[in-house]
Amino acid sequence: MKNKKNLLIYPLIAIACTLFLFINCKRDTEIKNEVFGYEFLKKIPGLWHGPVTSTTPAGSFSNWYVDFRPVSEAQISQFSLLDTNTINNISFFIVKHQNKLKVAMRTEGCFKNQCCVTYEVMDSVVDADNYYRFSDFVKGTKRACTEFRFSPEGMVMKVFTNKFNTVYPLVPHSTFTATLGSRDNAAEATAHFNYPQPIMVKDFSNVFDGMTESIFFDFEHDPYSSVTQPYVGSVTVNITINSSLVTSANDEVFLMFTTQPLFNGYTYISDNLKYISKYVYLSRNTVQYKIRNIHPGKYYLFSLIDRNHDGQYLSGDYMSSNFTNSFTVTENQNITTNTTIDYIIP
Repeated sequence: MKNKKNLLIYPLIAIACTLFLFINCKRDTEIKNEVFGYEFLKKIPGLWHGPVTSTTPAGSFSNWYVDFRPVSEAQISQFSLLDTNTINNISFFIVKHQNKLKVAMRTEGCFKNQCCVTYEVMDSVVDADNYYRFSDFVKGTKRACTEFRFSPEGMVMKVFTNKFNTVYPLVPHSTFTATLGSRDNAAEATAHFNYPQPIMVKDFSNVFDGMTESIFFDFEHDPYSSVTQPYVGSVTVNITINSSLVTSANDEVFLMFTTQPLFNGYTYISDNLKYISKYVYLSRNTVQYKIRNIHPGKYYLFSLIDRNHDGQYLSGDYMSSNFTNSFTVTENQNITTNTTIDYIIP
């Protein structure tokens, strides 16, 4: 009799599992249809790094490191800076536009105190090819657009512009050819928010009415100011350079935050450079600097000076001897930490 019961139970379990998978697959399809570009939100989380080619005044550079993590149930962001003059913040979030929920993109760029905020909305999706495109809310691809194409371990982000309405078709603005370093950085925030959820973050139904393009060259009328971005903290770093080390006026202090240590004891782990989350170049005379918009979590702090200005940190350059200097950022709090550059790299 026991065996007969089992013969009845096993088919029932199989049917239940099939129904569960069917319901979940159906729900996933409904969400895709409910939010245009929804799958993009699942592909962008992670630590990305790679070269940037650019036609902008900021120029091209060999490596840009970005740290995309959820900041709410339906928003993911990265906040990066090269130096005190060059800032780039990017957020993706769900908006209401033309009576439909869509993924939107906010890009805030500053160079030498000249800033602009660009808003673009998803207008082309090919999930099967891992292709996604955003364009200007008002003028579409006649003004600007940004394309993303994903591969299993990489991403290419291409930005196109009409150069302030002077050329058409659009011309290249910048290209970021990125390698995925890790998705571990986003795991805690993903679980915290149960990200992504098909929830409207902003109603952009009438935000750009009367405008000729969805670009702002000041922050006064910005509909989603960076200072209102959720779930971030800040770090104030006190910087000391050992008095025995010789420095010059054109030396720069390089601060680098990683999500995993770069050293095992005294052994350098070069592969762990893929865990770079944030960095900034500062003048040699900087004794304190506050870095805003940092995702909550644990970080390792490294400080260096490139003495021969070759863009590398090798023998003869300076760094902090505290290879395990770490701190933890919490939401809406400012953390203070110290670093001392006191070691000559042998």
